Amino acid sequence: MSHLSRSQPDQIAQQVAWSRSEVLRELNDRQEAWRLRAQVRSRSDALNGFDDNYTPGSSVQVESEAWRFGSPTQKLTGALRLGGRAEVSPNSLQTQFSGHGAEGLVQFRPDGSAAVLGFDGWNVQAFSQRYWWGPGWQSSLINGHNNPSWTGVGLQRGIGSESESAWLSWMGPWNLDVFFAKAQDPQVVTQQPSGFLFSGMRLTMKPKPWLELGFSRGVQTAGAGRPSGAANLVKAILGQQLNKRVQDTFVDSSSQIAGYDARLTCPESWGGWLGSCAAYTQWMGEDAVGKVPLPYKFMSMWGFESTLREGRHRVFVEWTNTNDYSLPWDTKQSYPGYLNSVYLQGYTQGARWVGSAQGSGSKVMTLGWMDAENLRVFKLHTGQIQTSLGAYDPRVTAPHGRLFSMSAAQTLDFKSMNLTPEVAYTRLSQGIDQGANLRKDLRISVMMDVKF
Repeated sequence: MSHLSRSQPDQIAQQVAWSRSEVLRELNDRQEAWRLRAQVRSRSDALNGFDDNYTPGSSVQVESEAWRFGSPTQKLTGALRLGGRAEVSPNSLQTQFSGHGAEGLVQFRPDGSAAVLGFDGWNVQAFSQRYWWGPGWQSSLINGHNNPSWTGVGLQRGIGSESESAWLSWMGPWNLDVFFAKAQDPQVVTQQPSGFLFSGMRLTMKPKPWLELGFSRGVQTAGAGRPSGAANLVKAILGQQLNKRVQDTFVDSSSQIAGYDARLTCPESWGGWLGSCAAYTQWMGEDAVGKVPLPYKFMSMWGFESTLREGRHRVFVEWTNTNDYSLPWDTKQSYPGYLNSVYLQGYTQGARWVGSAQGSGSKVMTLGWMDAENLRVFKLHTGQIQTSLGAYDPRVTAPHGRLFSMSAAQTLDFKSMNLTPEVAYTRLSQGIDQGANLRKDLRISVMMDVKF
């Protein structure tokens, strides 16, 4: 936030000046007030995107204000926020529940909690939060908002400015985020390596005013019945002992996904009816090749967005293909991503897809309109769901097939309180209704957000 607030008006493009002021206002509200968010929702799943509540049911969450220690001029600073969340189980495919843990119908999480120690521009932190890694609005292929928060520890660069080092100045404004968290996953298959360790790593940079780049990696390692400990973690981070073949004697150290994303801003001369626009893409590979392991066999996402009236309106179109070998020039046979023979529960957290909510092997086109001035959102989806939407359970034939879906939300602002009615309709052509995951469904909800 400090980097954003230091920006001078003449450094901010006119098209995004209003958006900047709204972001700063929201950040200040979150730091200086307690917050209660309660959502009453019919229990059903839908195609979640950026900033959507993943829970296929009702939830309530409270966050404290941020307590800060030390001044911005000091090298050593600290911050603390407390939070908690109670929710109906995020696993929409589950039909039998027990207790209050990962198998319970009602689950509790320390969402929104964070303890941060900052030193000379770097933050060491313990937290419980969700991430959105990538330039998309509907899908993040590696770490999005479809799954429960990660509770763990991490290291993050505390500012987003250009490096003072001559060796790194070419990167422009940049940031680095690394964290480790233990998964909270219900038992969905026999011999599942439950409670695995997840490691997320992301480097972002803006080497040109019109170009933003991101490099991301997600690692599943350890868990019940799997190699664990410091030595195995080092092997996983270094990309060693991966992709076991028949003649190999080792056990795979981990399952990994990694790749790249880019966002290109349109030239100013393209203004007029297009407003301020950008094209973006994200490629995530589920395997590595070579002595220096680099990802390949990419899933892919492509999008275009345009903002109008100083950022008050945004429209976007986004195409996401969660099959490996999905790039337009790939000639090899594609096959569903996010699944592997080591972590049988797939690339999930709380039984929900950690990447795109459309799940493994799917192809979906999304059209979206966000009216930030009137607090209104509308999205339309069409495509093909190969495995399951939202959650994953390899034991069942979940609703899938041809997809048609639409959603709309309108926020009503009452000073310190917001009310957001939402409706989402989803229709899939195949599969069997499982729990709260249905072939045809109309989801209705109301969220109350109060600052006090």
